[in-house]
Amino acid sequence: MNKLSLAALIAATLLAACQSAAPIRFYTLLPAATRDAAPAQDPAFRIELGTVTIPSQVDTPKIVIRESAGRLTPVEGQRWIAPLADEARAALSAALTQKLGVPDIGYASASEAKGLPLYRIRVTLRRFESVLGRQALIDATWTISKASDASKSASCDSRVESTIAAGFDALAEGHQRALMVLAGRIARGLEALNAGKASSVCVAAEAG
Repeated sequence: MNKLSLAALIAATLLAACQSAAPIRFYTLLPAATRDAAPAQDPAFRIELGTVTIPSQVDTPKIVIRESAGRLTPVEGQRWIAPLADEARAALSAALTQKLGVPDIGYASASEAKGLPLYRIRVTLRRFESVLGRQALIDATWTISKASDASKSASCDSRVESTIAAGFDALAEGHQRALMVLAGRIARGLEALNAGKASSVCVAAEAG
């Protein structure tokens, strides 16, 4: 085989490989309904949502699914559109802004709260599990504290399971719903803390 024929064969093989490769699909945790969420014009307070911590086992661009009690599998061709921790934070921030009607100042300094009470929120997702065709599950610990008064704080646990249909679209939507539920619980807890009911924050969060 001459060099020209060999080059043509290699080119044809590479082309066939590219054409047969499955496309990469990207998913988001941010529901369309919350992407344009805007705070009220005259909020009673502000929030600062910090970095959302996620389990190291799922801290990968590829979607990781649980296939058995002891097996997690990153799926080729199915990915989150951004780092999973950033996606989770964006989804929670948008949902909290929508539910509370207050702005999230993010990583800005407390001085940017412009005199309004500022509440800091920290979220750790201890579990972020995906079982295709069955469920999307999150198990979280979250803490709320008033920036100007450390005694006004509370830490709570929340477990949310969302039953899902088959497919990765349903899986992403299931995690979106689970994070919306978690945001609702955090919002109710924050409202209780702001009303001076620190001892009932976790109870208020789970109600409704």
